Amino acid sequence: MIIKYRELPAKIKGYEALLKRLSPRHPKRTAIKTSLHKARAGYGGEERLDEALYFFDPPYVYQMIQGFSLAEPFKIQVDTVLITQSCVILLEVKNITGKLQFKQNPSLLHTISADGEVKSDTSPIPQMDKKALRVEKFLRTMGYNLPVSSIFVIAHTSQIVEEVSRNCRILAVGDINFYLSTLNLPTPILSLEELHELGKTLLTFQQNVQAFPLAPKFQIEQSEIETGVFCPRCHLGKMERTTIAWECETCRLISRNAHLTALDEWFMLIKSSISTAECCGFIGMTSLETAKHFLLKNGCQPVGGRRYRHYTRQ
Repeated sequence: MIIKYRELPAKIKGYEALLKRLSPRHPKRTAIKTSLHKARAGYGGEERLDEALYFFDPPYVYQMIQGFSLAEPFKIQVDTVLITQSCVILLEVKNITGKLQFKQNPSLLHTISADGEVKSDTSPIPQMDKKALRVEKFLRTMGYNLPVSSIFVIAHTSQIVEEVSRNCRILAVGDINFYLSTLNLPTPILSLEELHELGKTLLTFQQNVQAFPLAPKFQIEQSEIETGVFCPRCHLGKMERTTIAWECETCRLISRNAHLTALDEWFMLIKSSISTAECCGFIGMTSLETAKHFLLKNGCQPVGGRRYRHYTRQ
């Protein structure tokens, strides 16, 4: 059974928000668009894997986690984790068009596009091996002595794989269900109760890798980011505060909570804390007292003394 379903990566919304609030001529837009494209492609590949395993019904008991990550000191991110009584299998998806050449000595991934352009990047194969070792070590610290292996999944048939090491398991996404369903698993190590307990333990330690704030990562100053509340319908116009709501100056949409998105975008883009003065300046609150009540009402916790007080959100 699936014990954690995949969610849209928060960084996708972050990249979209950053592009929305930057000048059309900003020099960092190309880099941000590239990051957004990679994030969307990665998520698209993961969705294809989820679709392939939608009717997964093997003859053995299992638990599955879609999108698993651990913070320091293990620092692990895995697309999908399959937990059985005998072993743990990590599934990693690659969603890149063109020819894929997995080079060795040194380990590199060469991607050849349709027009013959060759790009070189870090090979995911040793990265997968490293993840498997870290997951195995983490499990031992939790008292579970289970072997951990990994499978590299190709998201599309348009991806042509060349030069693969013999000890690397690479499967097309269309083959993954059959392969996993017909596995001859070793003798069970865990009881059914221990298997379910392990699933709960992994979810307890699940901790998303922090991707925010984005602006400092792209070396973008706060002064370069446009302030205000953007319309959630037309995404073009700014919204002005009326007596009881926000109104778009372009499409005239009226919304009572459009400013909540602006608060989310502050934490995604600028920094992990906000003061009442910053709230007024970025969102457009009319007073410090109004900003204070708004922040407290929307999950922000006060930190520091009265003079230097700011607000954070978990």
